[in-house]
Amino acid sequence: MECLNDIYKELAALVGIEHMEKIYEHYRGQELNFPSKIYSKEYIRIVIKEEYDGTNTKDIARKTGYSERWIKKLTKECEQHSTK
Repeated sequence: MECLNDIYKELAALVGIEHMEKIYEHYRGQELNFPSKIYSKEYIRIVIKEEYDGTNTKDIARKTGYSERWIKKLTKECEQHSTK
């Protein structure tokens, strides 16, 4: 692994050399940026519809990595769409 550039060393240490090579082959030459939030807005809406009980905004925020304020905003949007 000493022959690898630093970023590839880190990636190989994280996912293994074989997976690093697959990632390299697939994305070679591209610059990748990962959003800070892993879950999509659509998925968060599903979580809210399935799990929100009127009192657990903080739990949903913690589980999904979004702020309570943003979860409350989406909750209101979901409630408005369900009453139409």
